[in-house]
Amino acid sequence: MKYQAFGLSLAACALASPIVVAEDQPVTQFDPVVVTATRTETPLKQVGSSTTVITARDIANRRLNTVAEVLRTVPGLDVVRTGAVGQVTSVFVRGAKSEDTLVLIDGIEMNDPASPGNGFNFSDLMVDDIERIEIVRGAQSAIYGSDAIGGVINIITRKGRGKTRLQASGEGGSYDTFKVGADIQGGSDWVNYNLGVSRFETQAFSAADRYFGNKERDRYRNTTVAARLGAQALDNLDLDWTLRFNEGTAHVDDCGGTGCDDPNYTSDSAQLFTRGQGRLKLFDGLWEQSLRIAYSAQDRRFADRPDAVSPFPFPPQSLSKNAFEGDKIKVTWQNELYLHDRNAITAGVESEEDSIKTTDNDPTTDEIARRTANTTGYFLQDQLNLGQRWHTTAGVRFDDNNRFGGKVTWRANQVFAMTETGTRFKASYGTGFKAPSLYQLFAPPYLIFPVGNPSLDPETSRSWDAGLEQSLWHEKILLGASYFNNTFADLIDFSFGKGFQNIGRATSEGVESSVEFKPLETLTLRGNYTYTRTNDDATDQRLLRRPTHKGSIEANYRLLKGADINLNILMVGTRDDLIVDATTFGERTTVPGYVLVNLAAGYQLTSNLKLFARLDNIFDKRYEEAYGYGTAGVMGIGGIKVTY
Repeated sequence: MKYQAFGLSLAACALASPIVVAEDQPVTQFDPVVVTATRTETPLKQVGSSTTVITARDIANRRLNTVAEVLRTVPGLDVVRTGAVGQVTSVFVRGAKSEDTLVLIDGIEMNDPASPGNGFNFSDLMVDDIERIEIVRGAQSAIYGSDAIGGVINIITRKGRGKTRLQASGEGGSYDTFKVGADIQGGSDWVNYNLGVSRFETQAFSAADRYFGNKERDRYRNTTVAARLGAQALDNLDLDWTLRFNEGTAHVDDCGGTGCDDPNYTSDSAQLFTRGQGRLKLFDGLWEQSLRIAYSAQDRRFADRPDAVSPFPFPPQSLSKNAFEGDKIKVTWQNELYLHDRNAITAGVESEEDSIKTTDNDPTTDEIARRTANTTGYFLQDQLNLGQRWHTTAGVRFDDNNRFGGKVTWRANQVFAMTETGTRFKASYGTGFKAPSLYQLFAPPYLIFPVGNPSLDPETSRSWDAGLEQSLWHEKILLGASYFNNTFADLIDFSFGKGFQNIGRATSEGVESSVEFKPLETLTLRGNYTYTRTNDDATDQRLLRRPTHKGSIEANYRLLKGADINLNILMVGTRDDLIVDATTFGERTTVPGYVLVNLAAGYQLTSNLKLFARLDNIFDKRYEEAYGYGTAGVMGIGGIKVTY
């Protein structure tokens, strides 16, 4: 990877970001401020797009380690992992393909340009130093461009604040799992800093389900380094720099199901995300402009030596290996004009370059020499707020890509609030597009059969939703329900003998519902249910790995001062999948639904010492997320956290 770009990001601290990280604010339980839905700090009650906020407290209550685990209970999201922690992990938003979701961390795009569909694999992403996660569902290309065809997941890391604090933690448990980590943070009116590092390891279990005779344990290890530094250079100018580095090594299997064990197959990945930004306010804050330089580099390397299970890697007598390198550099200039206290205009321009390079020693294919794609995007958005009742947001964007030309997308959303009854009606409509990935454009032939296709067009989508929210009992109860409808066209699918083609078309629709109830200061109850009907219009069958029914129930209770307990129940219905193993290829099957019960607890023993524990799948339920791939049985973790 081009780690020299790290220096470029440092230099960019004198510049600025189009996505401003929200500061902690004393808001009510149901009135957080979000930035992802509009690219500006906006009260959630004024946002018409379906948006979910996960706070650092929510993550801490459940004692989870990976972002994928955190996302499992979000309405409209389906998380699928092909084995234990560290295996390929996909997130589907409202039935869209997993690569149709734009994933950001502090405004840096995490989607991998070298992956087949330009998606993001959540396998190596830990929760370290995360302040909040914002999920916006529905097409968001009008403000984010390509890849936001199904929605946006934005991860916002923690800023240092207050006096210097050093924190260290350690935990361990089932499957020979352990994690150690430490961080230091602090800040004043003029400077803030946060630095953290962690190491996670597990011996896990077979990625290919042991119930099909696969017994080899596929271990995993992960190192994460996170840093953030900010400064108030002038009264009207603030600077910020952030970095995140993830490195993971996983032992993987050839497939899922019968005869898929492979003891010598490994996957190594390294991800670097960094950006420098600054924000300048002029004319008493009426004009706020920001500029940002962001860089990401991702390497994925696979190696497989001959063994009794897989005796024929390419070439047969030696090590089979290949590598995928993807880089992205992006510069954004954003302007916010507050012409009136009821009106805000956001306008900006973005320029990005994606690049890909592959190497392999498979004689049936050729390597991809470094290829690039350049896109310039221009966006305009208007937010109109008429008192506390009427909130309108509308935006349009034009993207010019050197590979396929120009594309216009737009969106509008509306909120109407009846403050007397605590009722809020909301609706949104948007169009989206997804540019063909560099791999889809330039992948080399396999033997004599084509794979890449330079003539591909972008995928497109139309999505709309409408719903209402009702607060009761002085906002101690919040009820919500929304209907959504998505249409995807010109989907890029692989056709054997022809390569990648624009031949797919699909639809998804459904209902998301939720309830949150806080009867006591010490007790919070949450529940949600999502019904999703998907259809592949070419085959008239439902899309793979998307359950029709999904729901969760959560209760968090502070038993006494310094102690808390969290109960989570996850319910996932049946899904369709394909059987791909040593005996069958491509036969369609139904994966049974499941219910998981998880329990977590913590106790503040002293002001500096906290004990915590987690028990997952407490009834030792056997289940599958993807056909033929293993999942954990009952699993216990215990740990300690020390703060100075």
